[in-house]
Amino acid sequence: MRAAVLTGIEQVEVQDFPEAEAAPGWVVVTVEAASLCGTDSHQYDGRIDTPFPRVPGHDFAGRVERVGEGVDESLVGAAVAVKPSLPCGECDQCGKGKPADCTRKKLIGLWSDGCMRERIAVPAVNLIPRPEGVEAWQASLLEPLAVGLNTVDRLRILLGETVVVLGQGPIGLALTRLCALSGAGRLIVTDAREAPFEIARTYGASDCVNVAEVDDAKQAILDLTGGAGADIVIETSGFPSSSEMMLDLVRKEGKVAHIGWANDLPPLPVVPLMAKTLTVFGIGGNGGRGQYERALELVRSGRFDLEPLVTHRYALEDVADAFATAHAKTDGAIKVIVEP
Repeated sequence: MRAAVLTGIEQVEVQDFPEAEAAPGWVVVTVEAASLCGTDSHQYDGRIDTPFPRVPGHDFAGRVERVGEGVDESLVGAAVAVKPSLPCGECDQCGKGKPADCTRKKLIGLWSDGCMRERIAVPAVNLIPRPEGVEAWQASLLEPLAVGLNTVDRLRILLGETVVVLGQGPIGLALTRLCALSGAGRLIVTDAREAPFEIARTYGASDCVNVAEVDDAKQAILDLTGGAGADIVIETSGFPSSSEMMLDLVRKEGKVAHIGWANDLPPLPVVPLMAKTLTVFGIGGNGGRGQYERALELVRSGRFDLEPLVTHRYALEDVADAFATAHAKTDGAIKVIVEP
């Protein structure tokens, strides 16, 4: 079996890899489409620690090829999306037969070898049936939507509230669409590139601020709120400069959510949190409480059009080019898909 393997910082190659085997309660999935996300890119450039060698990737979809002991054989051939967090098998919830509620889930591709390969074994409980009309490439993009849904679930956006979304990568763009669907009024988004803004406006953004082209990005955003700050600020980029200004952009008694993740982020200062009486949400993933299933329904129903996000597609043998494109964001790259 072929697999993409990270062998070092900014080094990825296709190698022969041991065949996937289905343990009891697990299945083997043939990977039809896998998408690269910010976590993969930060593993690639070293901003997130990862052991090398490592098969990266956690956002994927495909078909069940084999099942392990105790799994219904009728699943063979089923089209599926796959939740990317593995249950530990040892905690109280796992012991009660509720691996979906495991409190120590770990992301595949980061703590274990991931989906950038031809076949992968996953717990059967991680499977989500892929309905008619939803293609594999679409199902490989559910994670940004699920993370976005987890965020808006916790923020409880009120109709007409002013929302700022810092960063318009895939998760940021997903949040722009979801905030618009949730009733945000003024919806201000930022990025250091112009490429995402056309999509952001289509998804419902009212104002787009290119932080690379203004003298003072923070002031430019505050000016759009009349100086008062936004009701809600969501940080998705994982860049220190974005994280540093997040608390200055929110109004007194407002809410902030931090999603972007990297090793070099600054600590959040305590004094502004107290002085403004802020509510802060740390968003560590997709939530695991139906967000994946709801994301799939948004795609199936046509309420979330994923087509604008996909800018590049690569075969597995060209995975080095895929990672280079996703990392450098060349040619207006937003979402890069690998199809083994």
